[in-house]
Amino acid sequence: MLKVGLGFSMLSDSYKAGVQSAREAVSKSGDPSFTIVFNTLDYDPWAVFKGVKEAVKDSRIIGATSKGIIVYDDIFLKGIGVLTVGGDGLNVKTFALEEFKIDDIEKGEKTGEFLLESGIKRGTVIIFFANGFIDPYKILLGLYNTMGPEFSYIGSGNEGNIRNQCAFKYTERGVNEGPLVAAVIEGIDFSVALSHGFTVSGDPLVITETNKNRIVEIDGIPALDAYAKRLNKDSDINLLSHMFLHPLGFPNLSGDYIIRDPMDINPDKSISFPIEIPKGAVGYVMKGWINNLIKSSGDAARRAIQKVKDPQFALIIDCISRHSLMKKKFKMELEAIRNSMGADIPVLGMLSWGEIGSQDSTPMYHNKTTVVAVAGEKIKDIEEIRKETNIQTLSADLSILHEIASLSYSGSFKRFSEDAIEKTIRLFGARRSALLEKTSGGYRLLSCWGFKDLDEILGVLDKENSRSITFYLGECGKYGALYLEKDKPIDDRERRIYAIFAKRLEDVFDTVEILRRRDKAEKNLRRLSLTDELTGIHNRRGFMMLARQQLRLGRRLGKRSILMYMDVDNMKWINDNLGHSTGDEALIEVASILRKTFRKSDVLARIGGDEFVFLGLETEKNNPGILVERIRRKFDARNSKKTSLYPLSLSIGLVVYDPDSPVSLRDLIEEADKRMYQEKMAKKKTA
Repeated sequence: MLKVGLGFSMLSDSYKAGVQSAREAVSKSGDPSFTIVFNTLDYDPWAVFKGVKEAVKDSRIIGATSKGIIVYDDIFLKGIGVLTVGGDGLNVKTFALEEFKIDDIEKGEKTGEFLLESGIKRGTVIIFFANGFIDPYKILLGLYNTMGPEFSYIGSGNEGNIRNQCAFKYTERGVNEGPLVAAVIEGIDFSVALSHGFTVSGDPLVITETNKNRIVEIDGIPALDAYAKRLNKDSDINLLSHMFLHPLGFPNLSGDYIIRDPMDINPDKSISFPIEIPKGAVGYVMKGWINNLIKSSGDAARRAIQKVKDPQFALIIDCISRHSLMKKKFKMELEAIRNSMGADIPVLGMLSWGEIGSQDSTPMYHNKTTVVAVAGEKIKDIEEIRKETNIQTLSADLSILHEIASLSYSGSFKRFSEDAIEKTIRLFGARRSALLEKTSGGYRLLSCWGFKDLDEILGVLDKENSRSITFYLGECGKYGALYLEKDKPIDDRERRIYAIFAKRLEDVFDTVEILRRRDKAEKNLRRLSLTDELTGIHNRRGFMMLARQQLRLGRRLGKRSILMYMDVDNMKWINDNLGHSTGDEALIEVASILRKTFRKSDVLARIGGDEFVFLGLETEKNNPGILVERIRRKFDARNSKKTSLYPLSLSIGLVVYDPDSPVSLRDLIEEADKRMYQEKMAKKKTA
């Protein structure tokens, strides 16, 4: 039988307040096995710990500092709250990480490995991390991959005080100034529910450019300007206060919206967020009516307690920005939570900087969200109390399909794989997922969620059931496999979208295969001496080989290609009057200018005495008009220099290859050659 105690103190002396709050809790629970400590920022954490430790003795401890703590249905901006749990059958292990230097994913892995040393195979993980010092998504990725989905996860970010920017946290070993503390608990179940209450305002927006945790462009324009336009505000004013009321929301397949809160506006008009938001993500500007926010928290509490028989206590992780937004009405949110639970149980909580909670079985990092965790003796079958909701899923589906279509290979297969798995978590709410690449000896693990290693994935890959599905990518699975697993049976709608996602991955693998073949071909070019000896660029033979690869890539991507045939003007005059060595120098200089004008991925060659040819994919910033103008400017800049003994210019013939109306490469070159000749004749007539 568990016994729970809750104590609170507002004494000014840190040590005495710690002793008073802890003794009050212990007087109700008896000697505790497990203790949770929250205190506000104006207390000395070492003195608080000393006082609490004196009262709880050998109890395991976990806790954190916060700007405000929640006790029952009140919020206190000064005080210490202590919750103690005693009784038989509790098994608790804690961990305090001190190292900041190691990678954030490794931090999560190290934490999980230590907690699993307890021998606990199923339970609840509580984690408090230093806000602003780590990436919570990466921490969670490392932790979840190590510990797996058999645990539920609760946590929050916490902040430091004014005197010391360090975010203080607690275990029974003392005060932690490192990146995180965590505990794993066996012997009592937690039912976790979360909600935010924000609703969609306006049309969807597309994240078109990012840089780490900064959104650089939205809908193709500077992020700040796009946000201001959506809010009907002038971007010159202080928009951050308006963004505070209108965060971004990103839909998932369940019709829920994951909130991302703008943190700062940068001089380049980019906007900083707590974690990275992927390029291509589709979101919405959200709006928050106070009454809706209050109601949503009450709903979360109701859902949490419905799943628990004989509830013992509740933990609340409530975003600090909700408190700032609601002000005095924040107490109404706490009253709604307590009233919804309908049980007179101890309630302890804190104001958080980012929240971690399991939506169904999938833990995620949230902003502006309330997480309610109710502890009890037995969890009911979730399927028995699941309620179907008529959410507008059409707009969510369209947003998700756009994100899937935007998934692409940008040169890093590692980054592509990580982006793909991130989408299975955020968009699909996958319980577990994995992306594997086929090798000659089997499979190579590219990225995963909820798996410790490749062997664990291979153990379930072919064991498809109603809650999991495996897609083999490419003909006969030649590229690899995608594994997806949910906490409930996969319905037909989900299955269709998963299939579209798998097809997109297959398309990217196709593109990567073509690029790999092209890279191999380029290496072969060097070995076969398919380079023009004078200029260092490709010769005719090299161009014909690479150009065919480039046209195949364009057909695969459904993009048009541009071919330009270029002839150096007045080369005969240079050779006759200045000598052939000067003519050779002119050709070398032309090749150098063209090489700097085009992209590395484009194909450039010298295929005759003074004739050059170019082939590249057409893009918005690489269309025919822009390319020709860029070449003109480069040569004008060269000719304007006083050191230039003679002018250089090109006659250009340009054709566009449309994959929907294919012609041969030789026909393309021939047509471009004709157009170049027409331009050269027109120049002579003008001269």
